[in-house]
Amino acid sequence: MLLFTQRALQTGLIAFEHLLGDGNERSYTFQRDITPVPFLAHEMVREETGVHVCDKRRPKSQQVKEFPMIDFGLITSEEDLLFRTDRRESKAEIGDRIYQFMEWLSEREETCIGISSHSGWLLTAFNGVFECEDSLKAWFQTGELRSVRLVFKQNDRHH
Repeated sequence: MLLFTQRALQTGLIAFEHLLGDGNERSYTFQRDITPVPFLAHEMVREETGVHVCDKRRPKSQQVKEFPMIDFGLITSEEDLLFRTDRRESKAEIGDRIYQFMEWLSEREETCIGISSHSGWLLTAFNGVFECEDSLKAWFQTGELRSVRLVFKQNDRHH
């Protein structure tokens, strides 16, 4: 499970509430299975950032306190290093972040993953990074869930 920013964290926790365990910090399990379901925050799964303070990530320590059931170990800085006050992030920059995230995701061992993010991030992913059917390229509504199968292909550099 991968999430980011306050609104996406809240949405993800609501959508995947059934995966939460008995309330003990980081003791979450998938239904009766004993395998823990990791709830992770990832810096690359973020809304378009820059200029608008509402798009700036809150300090890591504050989010850790507010969301103790989420592992923030992948967030390396206390403050938001991606946010810029002088300009908005371009779609190409968002696409680069999504691609970096997908490279990381392709190395994970899990085969069933939920990603909670913002519609702008998802729109960029499905229109600029993924090869997919046109039906998946439409705008995501608030709280909308889509089930897709990702296939990661290695670039063959041998001729």
